[in-house]
Amino acid sequence: SSTQNLGNIPETRINGFELEATAEVAPHFDINAAIGVTDSDIKAFPDPSVIGNEAPQISRYTLNLGAQYAGPISDSVDGLFRVDYRRTGRTWWEPFNTTSRDPVDLVDVRAGFTLANGVSVTGFASNLFNEIYNAEFSPGGFVFKARPRRYGVEASFNF
Repeated sequence: SSTQNLGNIPETRINGFELEATAEVAPHFDINAAIGVTDSDIKAFPDPSVIGNEAPQISRYTLNLGAQYAGPISDSVDGLFRVDYRRTGRTWWEPFNTTSRDPVDLVDVRAGFTLANGVSVTGFASNLFNEIYNAEFSPGGFVFKARPRRYGVEASFNF
């Protein structure tokens, strides 16, 4: 389990926006993109030197890009091929803005097929390039590593 040792921040202003788009660029082939931007500002805090800093554990931005083919690859086989990229921007860990995580880039992939008889097999990998980064930080130097690369195969039968 993790701990939260951030203390009470009496007032924070958070503004932002998200934009998302999806397009079918060819039959059965879609691409998607999304961006979220957050601007945070600590307005009140027991230590006045913190006022004006960015709020902790809020990323400045996130960016997502993806592409997917989900359709026939022969008369009796449907295929699924998907790749997703996401970038999470700089994240301050505490109100004093002395410790932060640099932007993190992750790639997930998924590929599989479904036969006409309902048998489906799909392989996947999350964090494909095994990016090493901290998922969480608590003041005092306690860090919590993010999940490393995970991969596997899923099989199913629809009847």
